Amino acid sequence: MKSTLRKILLASVLAAFLLPSLRASGEGSPLDEEFRYDWQLRNLVGAVAGLFLPNQGEGSLTFKTEKNGHVRTELTITSTDTRQGEYFRYGSEMDAKTLQPIRAWSSYSWRGESKSKSEDIDEKGVLDIASGIYAIRRDPPVKPRRMEIWSDGKTYPVVVIPLGAETRKVGNDKVETRHFSVRGVDLPNRNRWKGKLDLWLAKDGAATPVGILISRNLADVRMDLKSGS
Repeated sequence: MKSTLRKILLASVLAAFLLPSLRASGEGSPLDEEFRYDWQLRNLVGAVAGLFLPNQGEGSLTFKTEKNGHVRTELTITSTDTRQGEYFRYGSEMDAKTLQPIRAWSSYSWRGESKSKSEDIDEKGVLDIASGIYAIRRDPPVKPRRMEIWSDGKTYPVVVIPLGAETRKVGNDKVETRHFSVRGVDLPNRNRWKGKLDLWLAKDGAATPVGILISRNLADVRMDLKSGS
């Protein structure tokens, strides 16, 4: 009897440790996640723009399971430095099993320009920025991988390029990461994506996104994970 109880207790302890790891690697039900960031404008053009516009703020990346089993992904960048409250928001609702977005949306108010777009995604293999981050975390490529990305209502061919290991700082801690770059590619009769996306994923079971860089409108927004997030 004591031996049986010990086995049951041991199994429970192992399950408590292993279950989060299995879910983070894509097995079982997806877990809700929320990551919080500080951001700054980077590069020369961004620095000049920052003289007149917000050049820093906060951001968040969330993955939430809906009641219907779909995953809602959203990347939000905000600033309260001006009355306008500049922001970017990218999001999608996707099938958790296939990673296929069902609907995607994006909106922004930045540098005096505002725009929003939302539409159903019927074409297979197309990802938006937020679901693209989710997909790369779930299955980090070891060699260049082609993708289709939805951005502001249009679809573009892109390539995900693994750039190797890098050490990043999160607060006072050094974190070993893998760097991935997403860039547009030139194809006949296709428009090239002018944006850029870089990810630094921690070498942990959850592939925690400790760094994100998004480039558009000639400015780089560099997001760094807050310590304790």
